[in-house]
Amino acid sequence: MRSFFSILMAVFTAIFSFLSTDGALRQLRNKGDISGFAETAEFRELPALQTDENGDFTVLQFSDTHFTTGLSYADIAVLQKMKEQTLTYSPDLVVISGDMIDDGDSGAFNKEYVLQTVGELFDSLEQYWAYVPGNNDGMNYGTSADVTAYLAQYEYCLAADVREISGGAQYSIDILDGETLTHSLVFLDTMDYDDTDDEHIYGYVHEDQVEWCRKEIAAKQSVNPDVRVSVFVHENTPAFNEAAKNGSPYQDGYATVPVSDEKYLIPKNQPLDDVFAEAGCVGLVSMGHSHPSECQCSFYEGTYYHITPQTKNMSTLITIHTAADNTKEMYDFTAIQS
Repeated sequence: MRSFFSILMAVFTAIFSFLSTDGALRQLRNKGDISGFAETAEFRELPALQTDENGDFTVLQFSDTHFTTGLSYADIAVLQKMKEQTLTYSPDLVVISGDMIDDGDSGAFNKEYVLQTVGELFDSLEQYWAYVPGNNDGMNYGTSADVTAYLAQYEYCLAADVREISGGAQYSIDILDGETLTHSLVFLDTMDYDDTDDEHIYGYVHEDQVEWCRKEIAAKQSVNPDVRVSVFVHENTPAFNEAAKNGSPYQDGYATVPVSDEKYLIPKNQPLDDVFAEAGCVGLVSMGHSHPSECQCSFYEGTYYHITPQTKNMSTLITIHTAADNTKEMYDFTAIQS
Protein backbone atom coordinates (compact mmCIF):
# COMPACT_ATOMS: atom_id res chain seq x y z
CA MET A 1 0.00 0.00 0.00
CA ARG A 2 2.86 2.40 0.76
CA SER A 3 4.13 1.97 -2.79
CA PHE A 4 0.72 2.83 -4.28
CA PHE A 5 0.32 5.94 -2.13
CA SER A 6 3.88 7.10 -2.77
CA ILE A 7 3.24 6.90 -6.52
CA LEU A 8 -0.12 8.65 -6.11
CA MET A 9 1.47 11.46 -4.12
CA ALA A 10 4.23 11.77 -6.68
CA VAL A 11 1.61 12.16 -9.42
CA PHE A 12 -0.21 14.93 -7.51
CA THR A 13 3.07 16.67 -6.68
CA ALA A 14 4.22 16.56 -10.30
CA ILE A 15 0.91 17.86 -11.62
CA PHE A 16 0.82 20.69 -9.07
CA SER A 17 4.41 21.64 -9.83
CA PHE A 18 3.78 21.59 -13.56
CA LEU A 19 0.59 23.66 -13.43
CA SER A 20 2.28 26.14 -11.10
CA THR A 21 5.03 26.79 -13.65
CA ASP A 22 4.91 29.87 -15.85
CA GLY A 23 3.90 28.92 -19.36
CA ALA A 24 2.57 25.49 -18.35
CA LEU A 25 -0.64 25.84 -20.34
CA ARG A 26 1.32 27.10 -23.32
CA GLN A 27 3.59 24.05 -23.08
CA LEU A 28 0.58 21.74 -23.05
CA ARG A 29 -0.61 23.34 -26.27
CA ASN A 30 2.73 23.20 -28.10
CA LYS A 31 3.63 19.68 -26.96
CA GLY A 32 6.84 20.89 -25.32
CA ASP A 33 8.45 21.64 -28.68
CA ILE A 34 12.25 21.90 -28.41
CA SER A 35 12.93 22.14 -32.15
CA GLY A 36 16.17 23.94 -32.91
CA PHE A 37 17.60 23.55 -29.42
CA ALA A 38 20.73 21.83 -30.74
CA GLU A 39 21.65 24.80 -32.93
CA THR A 40 22.89 26.91 -30.03
CA ALA A 41 23.81 24.27 -27.44
CA GLU A 42 27.36 23.72 -26.24
CA PHE A 43 28.61 20.37 -24.95
CA ARG A 44 31.07 20.21 -22.07
CA GLU A 45 33.98 17.80 -21.96
CA LEU A 46 32.79 14.55 -20.41
CA PRO A 47 34.62 13.32 -17.31
CA ALA A 48 36.28 9.93 -17.11
CA LEU A 49 34.82 7.60 -14.48
CA GLN A 50 36.65 5.28 -12.10
CA THR A 51 36.44 1.56 -11.35
CA ASP A 52 36.23 0.38 -7.77
CA GLU A 53 39.19 -1.13 -5.91
CA ASN A 54 38.56 -4.50 -7.63
CA GLY A 55 38.53 -3.01 -11.11
CA ASP A 56 34.73 -3.35 -11.38
CA PHE A 57 32.33 -0.85 -12.93
CA THR A 58 28.52 -1.13 -12.83
CA VAL A 59 25.94 0.05 -15.36
CA LEU A 60 22.21 0.07 -14.65
CA GLN A 61 20.50 -0.10 -18.04
CA PHE A 62 16.96 1.14 -18.68
CA SER A 63 15.28 1.19 -22.07
CA ASP A 64 12.11 2.02 -23.96
CA THR A 65 10.39 4.01 -21.24
CA HIS A 66 8.24 5.72 -23.90
CA PHE A 67 7.38 8.67 -21.66
CA THR A 68 4.62 10.97 -22.94
CA THR A 69 4.19 13.84 -20.49
CA GLY A 70 6.05 12.92 -17.30
CA LEU A 71 2.69 13.36 -15.57
CA SER A 72 0.69 10.27 -16.49
CA TYR A 73 0.26 7.43 -14.03
CA ALA A 74 2.32 5.17 -16.31
CA ASP A 75 5.13 7.73 -16.54
CA ILE A 76 5.21 8.35 -12.79
CA ALA A 77 5.26 4.61 -12.06
CA VAL A 78 8.26 4.06 -14.36
CA LEU A 79 10.08 7.09 -12.97
CA GLN A 80 9.54 5.75 -9.46
CA LYS A 81 10.99 2.37 -10.50
CA MET A 82 14.02 4.08 -11.99
CA LYS A 83 14.55 6.08 -8.83
CA GLU A 84 14.15 3.08 -6.51
CA GLN A 85 16.48 0.86 -8.56
CA THR A 86 19.10 3.58 -8.80
CA LEU A 87 19.04 4.04 -5.04
CA THR A 88 19.08 0.28 -4.43
CA TYR A 89 21.97 -0.63 -6.74
CA SER A 90 24.02 2.61 -6.66
CA PRO A 91 25.48 2.05 -10.13
CA ASP A 92 28.52 3.89 -11.38
CA LEU A 93 26.47 4.88 -14.44
CA VAL A 94 22.85 4.67 -15.54
CA VAL A 95 22.26 4.16 -19.27
CA ILE A 96 18.94 4.79 -21.03
CA SER A 97 19.26 2.98 -24.34
CA GLY A 98 16.69 4.74 -26.48
CA ASP A 99 12.98 5.39 -26.96
CA MET A 100 12.98 7.32 -23.73
CA ILE A 101 10.18 9.45 -25.21
CA ASP A 102 7.21 8.33 -27.28
CA ASP A 103 6.72 9.76 -30.77
CA GLY A 104 4.01 12.25 -29.78
CA ASP A 105 1.74 11.40 -32.69
CA SER A 106 -1.41 11.16 -30.58
CA GLY A 107 -2.78 11.89 -27.12
CA ALA A 108 -1.30 13.99 -24.35
CA PHE A 109 2.37 14.76 -24.94
CA ASN A 110 4.98 17.17 -23.61
CA LYS A 111 8.52 16.52 -24.76
CA GLU A 112 10.23 19.31 -22.83
CA TYR A 113 8.58 18.43 -19.53
CA VAL A 114 9.62 14.78 -19.89
CA LEU A 115 13.23 15.84 -20.44
CA GLN A 116 13.09 18.20 -17.47
CA THR A 117 11.62 15.49 -15.25
CA VAL A 118 14.26 12.89 -16.13
CA GLY A 119 17.13 15.37 -15.96
CA GLU A 120 16.02 16.68 -12.58
CA LEU A 121 15.53 13.14 -11.24
CA PHE A 122 19.15 12.13 -11.79
CA ASP A 123 20.48 15.52 -10.72
CA SER A 124 18.59 15.15 -7.44
CA LEU A 125 20.13 11.69 -6.96
CA GLU A 126 23.58 12.99 -7.96
CA GLN A 127 23.70 10.04 -10.34
CA TYR A 128 25.73 10.07 -13.55
CA TRP A 129 23.73 8.82 -16.52
CA ALA A 130 24.05 8.51 -20.28
CA TYR A 131 21.61 8.29 -23.17
CA VAL A 132 21.38 7.13 -26.78
CA PRO A 133 18.43 8.07 -29.00
CA GLY A 134 15.86 5.54 -30.14
CA ASN A 135 13.80 5.59 -33.31
CA ASN A 136 10.95 7.43 -31.51
CA ASP A 137 12.86 10.10 -29.58
CA GLY A 138 13.39 12.49 -32.48
CA MET A 139 10.18 11.89 -34.40
CA ASN A 140 8.26 15.07 -33.48
CA TYR A 141 8.69 18.38 -31.61
CA GLY A 142 12.48 18.24 -31.70
CA THR A 143 15.10 15.98 -33.28
CA SER A 144 17.33 13.48 -31.51
CA ALA A 145 20.07 16.10 -31.63
CA ASP A 146 17.74 18.56 -29.87
CA VAL A 147 16.97 15.95 -27.20
CA THR A 148 20.66 15.22 -26.55
CA ALA A 149 21.49 18.93 -26.39
CA TYR A 150 18.62 19.59 -23.98
CA LEU A 151 19.62 16.75 -21.66
CA ALA A 152 23.28 17.80 -21.68
CA GLN A 153 22.29 20.91 -19.71
CA TYR A 154 21.90 18.75 -16.62
CA GLU A 155 24.95 18.36 -14.42
CA TYR A 156 24.82 14.58 -14.12
CA CYS A 157 23.86 13.79 -17.73
CA LEU A 158 26.92 12.58 -19.63
CA ALA A 159 25.79 12.97 -23.23
CA ALA A 160 27.25 14.71 -26.25
CA ASP A 161 27.07 14.76 -30.02
CA VAL A 162 29.42 15.25 -32.94
CA ARG A 163 27.50 17.82 -34.95
CA GLU A 164 29.45 17.32 -38.16
CA ILE A 165 28.09 13.80 -38.69
CA SER A 166 24.68 12.12 -38.92
CA GLY A 167 22.60 11.32 -35.85
CA GLY A 168 21.88 12.98 -32.55
CA ALA A 169 24.37 11.38 -30.14
CA GLN A 170 27.88 10.09 -30.75
CA TYR A 171 30.28 10.07 -27.79
CA SER A 172 32.32 7.90 -25.44
CA ILE A 173 32.96 7.74 -21.71
CA ASP A 174 36.31 6.44 -20.53
CA ILE A 175 36.70 4.26 -17.45
CA LEU A 176 39.96 4.52 -15.55
CA ASP A 177 41.61 2.22 -13.06
CA GLY A 178 43.66 4.80 -11.20
CA GLU A 179 45.22 6.74 -14.08
CA THR A 180 45.07 3.88 -16.60
CA LEU A 181 42.43 3.72 -19.32
CA THR A 182 41.04 0.23 -18.81
CA HIS A 183 37.65 0.33 -20.56
CA SER A 184 35.55 2.67 -22.67
CA LEU A 185 31.81 2.97 -23.25
CA VAL A 186 30.76 4.07 -26.75
CA PHE A 187 27.30 5.50 -27.46
CA LEU A 188 25.94 5.62 -31.00
CA ASP A 189 22.65 6.82 -32.53
CA THR A 190 21.06 4.08 -34.67
CA MET A 191 18.75 6.72 -36.20
CA ASP A 192 15.02 7.35 -36.67
CA TYR A 193 12.53 5.58 -38.91
CA ASP A 194 13.29 5.81 -42.63
CA ASP A 195 10.06 5.48 -44.59
CA THR A 196 11.93 5.98 -47.88
CA ASP A 197 13.94 2.78 -47.49
CA ASP A 198 12.33 -0.26 -49.10
CA GLU A 199 14.65 -2.72 -47.31
CA HIS A 200 13.32 -2.10 -43.81
CA ILE A 201 11.27 0.39 -41.82
CA TYR A 202 14.07 1.45 -39.47
CA GLY A 203 16.98 3.76 -40.02
CA TYR A 204 20.59 2.64 -39.94
CA VAL A 205 24.01 3.85 -38.82
CA HIS A 206 25.34 6.01 -41.63
CA GLU A 207 28.78 5.86 -43.20
CA ASP A 208 30.09 8.94 -41.39
CA GLN A 209 28.94 7.51 -38.05
CA VAL A 210 30.65 4.20 -38.81
CA GLU A 211 33.88 6.03 -39.61
CA TRP A 212 33.60 8.07 -36.41
CA CYS A 213 33.18 4.83 -34.42
CA ARG A 214 36.20 3.27 -36.13
CA LYS A 215 38.39 6.26 -35.24
CA GLU A 216 37.02 6.52 -31.70
CA ILE A 217 37.85 2.90 -30.89
CA ALA A 218 41.27 3.20 -32.55
CA ALA A 219 41.99 6.26 -30.39
CA LYS A 220 41.28 4.23 -27.25
CA GLN A 221 43.57 1.43 -28.48
CA SER A 222 46.35 3.95 -29.14
CA VAL A 223 46.23 4.91 -25.45
CA ASN A 224 46.04 1.30 -24.24
CA PRO A 225 46.36 -1.57 -26.75
CA ASP A 226 44.63 -3.87 -24.25
CA VAL A 227 41.59 -1.66 -23.71
CA ARG A 228 38.11 -3.20 -24.02
CA VAL A 229 35.02 -1.43 -25.28
CA SER A 230 31.29 -1.74 -24.55
CA VAL A 231 28.85 -0.25 -27.07
CA PHE A 232 25.34 1.00 -26.31
CA VAL A 233 22.84 1.46 -29.15
CA HIS A 234 19.07 1.30 -29.52
CA GLU A 235 18.61 -0.98 -32.54
CA ASN A 236 20.26 -4.20 -33.58
CA THR A 237 22.98 -5.02 -36.08
CA PRO A 238 23.09 -8.22 -38.19
CA ALA A 239 25.49 -9.76 -35.65
CA PHE A 240 22.58 -10.07 -33.20
CA ASN A 241 20.99 -12.53 -35.60
CA GLU A 242 24.24 -14.44 -35.99
CA ALA A 243 24.57 -14.57 -32.20
CA ALA A 244 21.04 -15.94 -32.00
CA LYS A 245 21.78 -18.76 -34.43
CA ASN A 246 25.37 -19.61 -33.57
CA GLY A 247 26.13 -18.13 -30.14
CA SER A 248 25.63 -19.47 -26.63
CA PRO A 249 23.49 -18.12 -23.78
CA TYR A 250 25.18 -15.91 -21.22
CA GLN A 251 24.53 -18.61 -18.63
CA ASP A 252 22.16 -21.52 -18.02
CA GLY A 253 18.59 -20.31 -17.73
CA TYR A 254 19.33 -16.95 -19.36
CA ALA A 255 17.44 -16.27 -22.59
CA THR A 256 19.44 -15.99 -25.81
CA VAL A 257 18.85 -13.13 -28.20
CA PRO A 258 16.12 -14.20 -30.66
CA VAL A 259 16.37 -14.73 -34.38
CA SER A 260 14.90 -11.48 -35.61
CA ASP A 261 11.91 -11.07 -37.84
CA GLU A 262 13.30 -10.13 -41.26
CA LYS A 263 11.97 -6.57 -41.15
CA TYR A 264 14.04 -5.93 -38.00
CA LEU A 265 17.36 -7.24 -39.32
CA ILE A 266 18.63 -3.84 -40.58
CA PRO A 267 21.26 -5.20 -42.99
CA LYS A 268 22.66 -1.70 -43.56
CA ASN A 269 24.15 -1.89 -40.06
CA GLN A 270 26.63 -4.53 -41.25
CA PRO A 271 29.48 -1.97 -41.59
CA LEU A 272 29.20 -1.30 -37.86
CA ASP A 273 29.61 -5.02 -37.13
CA ASP A 274 32.66 -4.98 -39.41
CA VAL A 275 34.22 -2.17 -37.36
CA PHE A 276 33.67 -4.13 -34.15
CA ALA A 277 35.18 -7.29 -35.63
CA GLU A 278 38.21 -5.47 -37.02
CA ALA A 279 38.88 -3.71 -33.72
CA GLY A 280 38.83 -7.01 -31.82
CA CYS A 281 38.22 -5.28 -28.49
CA VAL A 282 34.41 -4.93 -28.32
CA GLY A 283 33.19 -7.15 -25.51
CA LEU A 284 29.56 -6.00 -25.40
CA VAL A 285 26.94 -4.56 -27.71
CA SER A 286 23.80 -3.73 -25.71
CA MET A 287 20.46 -2.47 -27.01
CA GLY A 288 16.75 -2.07 -26.28
CA HIS A 289 14.15 -1.60 -29.02
CA SER A 290 12.62 -5.07 -29.38
CA HIS A 291 10.69 -5.08 -26.05
CA PRO A 292 11.41 -8.69 -25.02
CA SER A 293 9.62 -10.10 -22.00
CA GLU A 294 12.95 -10.92 -20.33
CA CYS A 295 16.60 -9.94 -20.58
CA GLN A 296 18.35 -11.71 -23.44
CA CYS A 297 22.06 -12.26 -23.92
CA SER A 298 24.20 -14.38 -26.23
CA PHE A 299 27.99 -14.74 -26.45
CA TYR A 300 29.30 -14.97 -29.98
CA GLU A 301 32.88 -14.74 -31.28
CA GLY A 302 34.19 -12.89 -28.25
CA THR A 303 31.30 -10.44 -27.85
CA TYR A 304 28.15 -10.40 -25.73
CA TYR A 305 25.00 -9.31 -27.58
CA HIS A 306 22.50 -8.11 -25.00
CA ILE A 307 18.90 -6.83 -25.12
CA THR A 308 17.20 -5.22 -22.15
CA PRO A 309 13.37 -5.07 -21.97
CA GLN A 310 11.12 -2.08 -21.42
CA THR A 311 11.76 -0.57 -18.00
CA LYS A 312 8.14 -1.09 -16.95
CA ASN A 313 8.90 -4.84 -17.04
CA MET A 314 12.59 -5.27 -16.33
CA SER A 315 16.00 -3.59 -16.37
CA THR A 316 19.57 -4.88 -16.30
CA LEU A 317 22.51 -4.40 -13.96
CA ILE A 318 25.73 -4.96 -15.90
CA THR A 319 28.93 -5.44 -13.94
CA ILE A 320 32.10 -4.96 -15.98
CA HIS A 321 35.14 -6.69 -14.50
CA THR A 322 37.68 -4.57 -16.33
CA ALA A 323 40.63 -6.58 -15.01
CA ALA A 324 39.35 -9.88 -16.45
CA ASP A 325 41.66 -11.72 -18.85
CA ASN A 326 39.01 -12.23 -21.52
CA THR A 327 35.65 -10.81 -22.56
CA LYS A 328 33.68 -13.92 -21.63
CA GLU A 329 34.61 -13.42 -17.96
CA MET A 330 34.44 -9.63 -18.13
CA TYR A 331 30.66 -9.20 -17.75
CA ASP A 332 27.96 -10.21 -15.30
CA PHE A 333 24.31 -9.51 -16.20
CA THR A 334 21.58 -9.34 -13.56
CA ALA A 335 17.97 -9.07 -14.67
CA ILE A 336 15.99 -6.81 -12.32
CA GLN A 337 12.26 -7.40 -12.19
CA SER A 338 10.36 -4.11 -12.06
